Amino acid sequence: MPDPIAYNVAQAARVLGIGETTLRALIRARQIRVARVGRRIIIPHSALVEFLEAGGAERVLYGHQAVRKAREEALA
Repeated sequence: MPDPIAYNVAQAARVLGIGETTLRALIRARQIRVARVGRRIIIPHSALVEFLEAGGAERVLYGHQAVRKAREEALA
C-alpha cells in the first residue's frame, strides 16, 4: 500500500515515532511545513521527508523557552 499524501497530527507523530506535543512544538517552531484547513492541521508526506532529510531537530523548545525565543527573534 502506498504512503498517504498527508497526515493529521496523530498520524504524523506515529510515523516519526514522537509524541503529538513534540510534533506540535516542531510545527510552532516552523521546522515542519503544514497546511491548515480551518483549525485542522494537515502535514504533507513530503514535509516529513524534508524534515528527516534535513537531519531533524537538535532541540525542541516548549512553554516559556519557546515564547522567549520567539520574542527575541521578533525583536532582532
